[in-house]
Amino acid sequence: MAEFNPNPRTDPTLVSGTRGPENQNTARVVVDMQNEILLYQPEATPLLTLTGKMRKKREAVNARFEWLEKDEYPRSLEVTAAADSDDTIISVVEGQDARVFTGAVVINLRTGENILVNAAPTSGSLGTVVRGIGGGAADIVIGDKLLYAFNAYEDGSGLGVLKSIQEFNEYNYTQIIRTPFGFTGRDLVTELYGGRDEMTETKWQAIEHKKSIEYAMAFGKRDLRTPSHQQTFTKGVDNFIVTNRWNVEGVSLTERSFVDFLEVGMKWGKGGNQNGSGTKYLLCSSRWLTEINGWVGDRLRYKPLDDSIGFAAQEFNSPHGNVELLRWPLLDYFHPDRAFLLDFNHIRYVYLRARDTKLYVDRQANDIDGKTNEYLSDVGVQVNFEHAHSALFGLA
Repeated sequence: MAEFNPNPRTDPTLVSGTRGPENQNTARVVVDMQNEILLYQPEATPLLTLTGKMRKKREAVNARFEWLEKDEYPRSLEVTAAADSDDTIISVVEGQDARVFTGAVVINLRTGENILVNAAPTSGSLGTVVRGIGGGAADIVIGDKLLYAFNAYEDGSGLGVLKSIQEFNEYNYTQIIRTPFGFTGRDLVTELYGGRDEMTETKWQAIEHKKSIEYAMAFGKRDLRTPSHQQTFTKGVDNFIVTNRWNVEGVSLTERSFVDFLEVGMKWGKGGNQNGSGTKYLLCSSRWLTEINGWVGDRLRYKPLDDSIGFAAQEFNSPHGNVELLRWPLLDYFHPDRAFLLDFNHIRYVYLRARDTKLYVDRQANDIDGKTNEYLSDVGVQVNFEHAHSALFGLA
């Protein structure tokens, strides 16, 4: 006959004395979990948001989108040879002579002398000139700067030489930026604190997708590759700015040096002081905000930009126009020494037709037990009049 030996039962956990929460089985204790997942830096993309808010988005019909610009008439000339006060031939940098014509009056910025161009200029020379219009003829030295200020026509004369500036075209590409994410079949139906995983993850992925667009619009370099189909890269604001780039490394910054910068930085563009008291936006790292607050903190005015986008700025009223100081969180990560003074009248968000940012769902293969979604954007940035914007870098 078989021998029957039952296994002994496991002894229960014994609680001595008064029962407290710590004596409970941990699986029985209700977790005090806030039923919301707090998302880090939902306001991290002011460039993307403000470009879409302050100007109407541009719809492109080609991945390469272009625009035309026209510069001011060049009025400056530089003297290349000394001339006495009665000399009637004045040499200038070759090519600059084409900026003037018979009847043009140039002013020597050093001496104030008015000089009439009295014959057709030749290569590297103003041609024959009349010195000392209204008096004040003076010797000219190498390096003197001349300004074509105005012209004076003789009564009954013809039109003379016609002058204009040729328009030039700029271009950029839209860039395909994708952010895929997915869930297993069980994950989709599992009850979780903060809501179902698909709902909360979709919201989080949207923020990360916008950050990717923001980095491209800020620091992207324009390029085109064709491995099998076109792979385009958009050019960002930092790489559009060529003229006004300020390296402050090793510079002792003060309010005066900042105002000196604004004297040039606020000069051009619709937001500049050429049209009166303009407004531009300084998108900067926290390090720059700390520095500027150290100079002018008591004169900064808190200003909500728009309740609908949740941004607020500190406004600095400079002698050259208003500057809205706005923290750019993305700079804090890897570019704490950077700041950008931008005129949003000349920056535009561009998307390829029907391919602005969109959430696509159910991108998974048919045999997958789960779900894959993605955010897809085919977008770029248009930066007009690069001299209306400035880049600051090198802050210690």
